[in-house]
Formats: sequence, structure tokens, C-alpha cells
Amino acid sequence: MKTSTAIISIQDLTSEAFPTLRQAFQAVPGVQSVDFSLKRSVAVVEFDIQQSKLDDLLRAVLKAGYKVI
Repeated sequence: MKTSTAIISIQDLTSEAFPTLRQAFQAVPGVQSVDFSLKRSVAVVEFDIQQSKLDDLLRAVLKAGYKVI
């Protein structure tokens, strides 16, 4: 398994969004862990690059109803 870490800036990130976004990220194949930083307004996602790509993670944010910045 080859892992990478994506740091994704999300517009108007609030703690209320965490469950929805966590579920969206975990639905992407190969996602190992998801963490958030409200201070930086980012999601930090560790994923297996052999199973998914950064675009898959960005699409997950959009499908969950949030904007990537």
C-alpha cells in the first residue's frame, strides 16, 4: 500500500460539517484516516494512491455539499 496525505481547504468549514465530510471521505476507496483543522479550515486525508486519486477526494467534498478553495 502506497499512502499519501492530502490537505484540502474547505470553504466555511465548521465542526457541524465534520460527520458529513468524514462519511463522504470514508466512502472513497483507500481512505485510511480523516482529520480536520478548524483553525486552518482544512481536511487532512490519508489515502492509498493505488486505490484513489486526489480528484476523488475533491469530488467527495463537492458531493457532500461543500466547496473546495
